[in-house]
Formats: sequence, C-alpha cells, structure tokens
Amino acid sequence: MALSKTNTQPLTSNLVDPDPAKAAEQFKRHLAYLQEILQGTNRQAMIACLTQDSSTTPFQRRMLMEFLDGVHKTGSANRDELTGMLTRSSLLDRYSKKSPSTNNKKTALTLYFIDLDGFKRVNDQHGHAIGDQVLTAVGARIQGAIRPADMAVRWGGDEFIVVFEDVHEPEVVIQLAARLLRIITAPLHLSSEQSIEVILGASIGIAIGADGTTSISDLIDQADRAMYQAKKSGVNSIHIFP
Repeated sequence: MALSKTNTQPLTSNLVDPDPAKAAEQFKRHLAYLQEILQGTNRQAMIACLTQDSSTTPFQRRMLMEFLDGVHKTGSANRDELTGMLTRSSLLDRYSKKSPSTNNKKTALTLYFIDLDGFKRVNDQHGHAIGDQVLTAVGARIQGAIRPADMAVRWGGDEFIVVFEDVHEPEVVIQLAARLLRIITAPLHLSSEQSIEVILGASIGIAIGADGTTSISDLIDQADRAMYQAKKSGVNSIHIFP
C-alpha cells in the first residue's frame, strides 16, 4: 500500500503544530504509519534490530520498546509468549466454520506440520536459554517466508504449523515445503557467552484440502500423521498425506 508524503516525513520539531488539537491529529497519523510498519514486517526481528542499533538514544529505544510491547500485549491472548507467533487457538478460530472471517466460502488450504529434528539435543547441550533463542529464530524465519494472507503458528514445543491459502498443486506444494526446509535448516548463529552455531533438521508433513471442504481439525490430524511418516524416513524429510 502506498504511503502519503505526510506519513513518510521525518518526525522533526519544525513539523509539530503548536495547536494541541492539530498536534493530536499529527500524532494519530504517525501512529497509523507505525501500525502499517508493524503489519508489514516481522515484529520480533525488528525488535532485535532496534536493540542492536547504537544510533538510537536510550530515550528513543525505551519509547519504541514500550510502544512495541504495548502492541504485543494488546493481542497477547493470541500470541505465543516466547516467539510472538500466533497460537493454535488463533489457527482454529480463523478457519472454524463458525468464524465470520470464513464467510462460508470454500478456500483451498494446504497445511504444513513442521517438527524440528535435534532440538532436544540443543537443550541438553546448551541449555534452555539457547533453546528458546532457537525457537524464536526459527519462528521468525518461518514468518518471513510466507505471504501476508498465509498463516504461521507455534503449535507447541518445537512444532510449527503453516497454512497456505489457494495453494494445492502438488508441484507447488512440494516446492514450498522444500523452501521452508532450506530456510529452517540453514545454520543459526546465536549469542551467548561465546558464539554458538546450531544446525537443525526438520520433518514436514503436508495435508492438502484442495476442494476447501476438509475441516481445519482434519487437516491438522492428516498433516500430523504425515509428519510422523516423514520423521520415520530420516532427517529433513517431507511427506504428503496419505
């Protein structure tokens, strides 16, 4: 969406209107611009950039973090506390037949059930703090790999679900799975007392609801079973139900 010149102008003192009512309107416009930024990017990754940016003053950093934290808490019931991703309840609510957002239309859904391979080893070797960093980083990678219309959730533990709308051609489905696998399994460089490189595998199970009539619960069950078939095949495997 294109932004107006007013919205993209820097927040400098010579632009502030001394009239309180007009200043309030300016403030609202800038808030709307900030909301557009948050909706168009990965919030967790942006927070990481802000905390590492030495050009921002302590006051600016504190104000920005308080604003971002407030936005996060507004929807905290639907967000995973660790990764900031949507939760399983968000997924079920969005695609429930009773949900107003579905509008009774039949949408082809392809659901990917992702389970990390070797995550327990990371926790055992490096501790849960590093394990949390891994989950947050993987979650950010997954969210950065999908379209705004698609959905990524942390299902629980080291399991994630991705739902693509109007994607059901087998070749495209496999290409997307392979892309997700490459993104997830690329080496992770984590911060600790010393730099740590972590390389994980992943098993991906896929369920395709090409006609739009399969319930979200059934798709999850099918993709879960396909994921276990993938895991039996070895690390970094993909399996489509059945």
